[in-house]
Amino acid sequence: MHSYYSLILFSSILNLTVILSQDAKGPGISSCIFFGERTEDYCGLSKVLIKDIPEKCTCVIYFGVYMDLKYNATNSDNTNDFALLDDMLNSGKCVMIYYSHTPQEWATVLASISSNEKNNSFDEMEALQTFFDEHPKIAGVILIGLQYNSKYDEILELSEKLKKYLELMEKTYPELAIGIDFRGQFLIDHYANPIIKWLNINDIDCAVDFYVVSLEFFNPCYADLRNTGTVPIKGKANYTLDKLKGVLQKASFPNKKIYFKFKTNPVSINDNLTICDLNNEKMCEEPQEACDWCADTTVSYNEKGKFSADNGAGFMVRYIDYDDPDNCCRCATPYPAFNAILDVQPLSSFDFKW
Repeated sequence: MHSYYSLILFSSILNLTVILSQDAKGPGISSCIFFGERTEDYCGLSKVLIKDIPEKCTCVIYFGVYMDLKYNATNSDNTNDFALLDDMLNSGKCVMIYYSHTPQEWATVLASISSNEKNNSFDEMEALQTFFDEHPKIAGVILIGLQYNSKYDEILELSEKLKKYLELMEKTYPELAIGIDFRGQFLIDHYANPIIKWLNINDIDCAVDFYVVSLEFFNPCYADLRNTGTVPIKGKANYTLDKLKGVLQKASFPNKKIYFKFKTNPVSINDNLTICDLNNEKMCEEPQEACDWCADTTVSYNEKGKFSADNGAGFMVRYIDYDDPDNCCRCATPYPAFNAILDVQPLSSFDFKW
């Protein structure tokens, strides 16, 4: 009898694990952007390797790959050195990449795709194939740069053209997860006071696996945000998560496809500071330098985690390697921001270990 019930219990848990791991394509409930240049030489901080980041980073995100109109791929430093990406791909972890054009370049890439003739988007798929062959095992791409704020950048019939581009990408790479990144403040501004016609999410949704809503630069740092960070749930700030929630509903973003992206380091009134200067370690070890910083607390990170769980499919952090990996702040665990957001997420497949 005991063996029978043990088998039933084992089967039930295994079935639940399979169901939970068969979600729609996406980066997982708690993905992590990895900067990769945190070293003693670069930053005066301890080196963090891919193997050092939390196991519960469901996918590691590379930021990013830029493809020019001659189909040359470069990284964020404008070089063709992708050693960091290759290290990530060799780690055995799920790896996705940010993939970018400027709005003007997107207009060129998306041009003339209404016919079946060979055109710019077909050429881009060929260039991407070369890139994927050189850097195998990329699980997904996150498109960025599809937002604009002036008539100069407007792409006519954007929804129709982008849908065809996405359908071509999906057909060319059926195993690839396809996401699009949108800035949270742009979404609020556009839907509050639209200047020009933009995307219709209903038109493209069938060809998109997931959306990332970026909140790293949601509000500037000022006195009222010192103890809550620059991404407040509600209040007097120009941009709040409550306002964003209403916009996402109005624009028909499906909750099950949304991932909210948060910074893990403080924000300063001083725009000249880099991430090497502006991080949780420095805030804890040199508090006199952090008097004008806006920093989240465990409570405010918990609130962001709950918001992500209630209104989306998960969250993404930028950058995981600058989230106090050595626990200089003497929190309950290293990577305190990531873990505080994660603490309030629902049960997921990574909770089961065999």
